[in-house]
Amino acid sequence: MTKNFSAYILFSILIVIILVIGYEEIKIYYDANPYINGIILLTLIIGFLLYSYKIFSLSSEYRFMNSVALGKLKLNDSSLNNYPITKLISRNLGLTSANKTITKTLEEILDELMSVIESSSDISKYLINLAIFLGLIGTFYGLLLTIGSVSNVIDGLSIEQQDFSIFFNSLKDGLKSPLSGMTIAFSSSLFGLVTSLILGLYEIITRGIKQSYYEFCENQIRLYYRSNPNNILFDQSLKQDPKIAEIIDHKLEELVMTIKNSNDSLQKEVISGLKNVSKSIKDLDKK
Repeated sequence: MTKNFSAYILFSILIVIILVIGYEEIKIYYDANPYINGIILLTLIIGFLLYSYKIFSLSSEYRFMNSVALGKLKLNDSSLNNYPITKLISRNLGLTSANKTITKTLEEILDELMSVIESSSDISKYLINLAIFLGLIGTFYGLLLTIGSVSNVIDGLSIEQQDFSIFFNSLKDGLKSPLSGMTIAFSSSLFGLVTSLILGLYEIITRGIKQSYYEFCENQIRLYYRSNPNNILFDQSLKQDPKIAEIIDHKLEELVMTIKNSNDSLQKEVISGLKNVSKSIKDLDKK
């Protein structure tokens, strides 16, 4: 996860350097079609802010959870207010004061964790496609202006003109509008493709951070399940597989019949053992 975060920082610095060095050239192409190029630039800014928020929030969650796992910080309700994902995991694992038991299976907790991590990913992907779409709109708009300008130039030419210098001057002046339309078309395409490329690279970096964070959380959750088997609700497995409940009922009936057919000393031992199990279950419920 640290490598992906470093890649995000280095890539952002590289973009800033390119913008500073090529500011004059970029401004020329931007001014060719400021309206559509402005919308494309706004798309880039919104996408950058969304990716930055996701990256920094997951990094913050990772540092906090890692500190708790290493024993550097204590987990309590007040410390979880600024870390919603960690708070969700803690509530599902019964580590908060509001919830002391595990109410979900391991698969349900991991699925909910993945859905939270992947939230707003559809918006980010939509912005990548939107940048290309806006670039195409600018391209077709520029081509329409070019075609209209070429038509006007052709209509304004006359082969009856005897002075070729005047003829070529009028032709040169008339071609300025079509060339301006081509500039509008290609500048919008350039801005759209570059914006899509930048957001796509941010998407790759963010996806790596999401995957690393999910794997880290999954390992911590599975470790907690292995270290606290008594806290896992038994009823969840019965709800998922009714056959297990039938088998258990059958085995309990066999056990009851065995106890009835046994001698008095064995019955007393079995009853004593069941009382100890019942007492242990009650103690767990109190905790």
